[in-house]
Amino acid sequence: MTITRLLCLSLLVTCLPAGAESVPCEPAAGMQVVCGLAAPEDLVPAPNGRDIIFGQMAAPGGLFLLDRRDHSVHALLGKASTPDDGEWWGADNCRTPLEEIHAHGLDLRQREDGRWQLLVVNHHLRESVEFYELQDAQADRPLVLWRGCAEAPPEGNLNDVAGLADGSLLVTHMADRRSPFWTVVKSVLGVDTGFVYHWSPEQGFRALPGTEGEHPNGILLAPDEHSFYLNVYFGNQLREHALPDGQLLRSLPVEKPDNSSWSPRGTLLVASHHASLWQLFRSLEQRHDQPSLLPFSVREVDVQGWESRVLLEHEGAPMGAGTVALERGDSLYIGSYVGDRMVYLRSPAAASR
Repeated sequence: MTITRLLCLSLLVTCLPAGAESVPCEPAAGMQVVCGLAAPEDLVPAPNGRDIIFGQMAAPGGLFLLDRRDHSVHALLGKASTPDDGEWWGADNCRTPLEEIHAHGLDLRQREDGRWQLLVVNHHLRESVEFYELQDAQADRPLVLWRGCAEAPPEGNLNDVAGLADGSLLVTHMADRRSPFWTVVKSVLGVDTGFVYHWSPEQGFRALPGTEGEHPNGILLAPDEHSFYLNVYFGNQLREHALPDGQLLRSLPVEKPDNSSWSPRGTLLVASHHASLWQLFRSLEQRHDQPSLLPFSVREVDVQGWESRVLLEHEGAPMGAGTVALERGDSLYIGSYVGDRMVYLRSPAAASR
């Protein structure tokens, strides 16, 4: 039985079957559409300075590149295989690649030797962070080479990931996946259900003290790696924590914050959801051949003054339930945890310049 149905029965609430309205794949509300996708939940900028890398959280999954010149989509991940050079970036006990991954949070950074590392939270067949090397990173058509994984502890329920310069990583743990019903109830009641894991090859997964919250979601490193930004979804907070000790430095109210990205201005762009709890739960059971139309906004946060403003508010067609906003050039690209598309529009920040 799904979380949604358990909640409906336990609270004696009538929930209608989840479903999606038929929404044509055409522009609306000033937004252009890229269709034929499967829940493109997170987006990261490609190293060539132009394109976008994204994953698909729903079947058939996979990793892809969006060419912004014509908005064509190209697979990054071909037939999975182990590296010929025997170099592993993940855990010693993970040496078997998956033929298919369902990608949640992504992180792309250069390692100390200059190579590009793509980290992917995966929910298919194993709960894990998958390590890839992005090869020919500056080219029009890069590819990824699998270099191992770090499989989560039995309770692990991962969401977003951020790689550190030393080869370790931070990854958000939303709630104990072994008891999903009670963890959702607790988070709604204001009880901490998750935290941030710090993973390293030497010590594996360790909870980072001070990062507890109600369904931690997106995570993003500060450029100097002295701190990181954490979105606490049901806690309605954007928080900054110190590294390496996890100390809470400051917090800012943001309704149901999902993922964050850096803008060219050095500000944070935070996707924020405004749907009711029941609408959110129903959307999790929705098929992926149509988008959600639930309301969301994008907030821009000045990390120096620690102030925010609404950059975009939207509800309805062509897509709702935005999980991430990534600014490239003069355009703002938005993904979602459900549905068959991403959207893009002229960035409100660019339009105001």
